[in-house]
Amino acid sequence: MTQTVNGRKNNENNSQKQRRPGQRQQERLMRLQRRRRRQQIWTSSIIAIVIIILASIGIWQYNRVQSQQQAASAAATATTTARTKATATAVSARATATSVAIADATAIAQAQSCFVSPPGTTPTSIYSGTATPTAGPSTAPHIVGTPVKLSGGLEYIDIVKGTGATVKKGNTISVEYTGWIASTCKKFDSSYDNKGQAFTTQIGTGQVIPGWDEGLIGMKVGGTRRLLIPASLAYGAQGSPPTIPPNAILIFDVTLLSTK
Repeated sequence: MTQTVNGRKNNENNSQKQRRPGQRQQERLMRLQRRRRRQQIWTSSIIAIVIIILASIGIWQYNRVQSQQQAASAAATATTTARTKATATAVSARATATSVAIADATAIAQAQSCFVSPPGTTPTSIYSGTATPTAGPSTAPHIVGTPVKLSGGLEYIDIVKGTGATVKKGNTISVEYTGWIASTCKKFDSSYDNKGQAFTTQIGTGQVIPGWDEGLIGMKVGGTRRLLIPASLAYGAQGSPPTIPPNAILIFDVTLLSTK
């Protein structure tokens, strides 16, 4: 019995000894597998993180480049637009200035033509007689001669030189007159159209346009003077609607009847 029991125990011990090495090997293999899996997980995670970081950097770089390109494109467009507008404005300004200059030159040439006729033109004899005209002439009569030019742009020429008293600042004068728009040579007013009723005013005190206050000083009674009055000494930019347009140069023939 003792041998049998001892034999059984020995067999069990031998059996356990035979199983232990295999189990340890399996456990070691399992631990290795788990370690490999953890390493694989860590490696995959690190790779995924690196990929995400690189992708983020790539996207950021792409967006930055796109933004820079868009900003550069917008700046180029703005510059081109500004240059185009500046060029158009400059061209328009030059065209406007040229048009204005041409219009001014035309108006001045027309005014001078109405003011004094070209050499060789036969003067109109409307002021040579003693009779008072029954109506102011519709266009400025032809006269010749060399006008006197004053500093403010006013010009005058004596058609008939008077022999009476001389007009001074503050004098009250009585005159007959006719006025024309220089750019068209058309009449806009005349005292002769009022049945020959003379016009009376004080000169040099602002009761009439500055062109009269300046241009009639020094006239002698019995004389007839033609005035070329720039807009600045007439009715200016506002004109005198409806008869006198803005910035109109005016021509007047003024006959001095008396002064005191």
